[in-house]
Amino acid sequence: MRLISTSIVLALLTGCANSGADRVTVIVGAALVAGTAEVPDAVVVIDGKRIRAVGPRPMTPIPQDSQRIDGTGRYVKADGPVTEIAAGQLADLVLLDKDRKIERRMVEGKWVQ
Repeated sequence: MRLISTSIVLALLTGCANSGADRVTVIVGAALVAGTAEVPDAVVVIDGKRIRAVGPRPMTPIPQDSQRIDGTGRYVKADGPVTEIAAGQLADLVLLDKDRKIERRMVEGKWVQ
């Protein structure tokens, strides 16, 4: 009986942990701009307010149930005084179009523009 109760509580807690509020967003295929360097065909994994992973597509796993943003033909870079994008940072990013004009802006993991 106690084992069944514990299993039910764990199942409920697991369901709560995967709510839509903490959905993982992934920008796939954009060129990553970091200072004067660029990484083509990059992946940026955003989990909540923070960047979980960043790197070239072949070397950066994409979570299966993530919301994917097609970055093909676009650029992604840090928004603000920080020029590098690294795991653990706040997800303050801009997605630029092919002419490098701001298309979308992300503040702490949420699209605001």
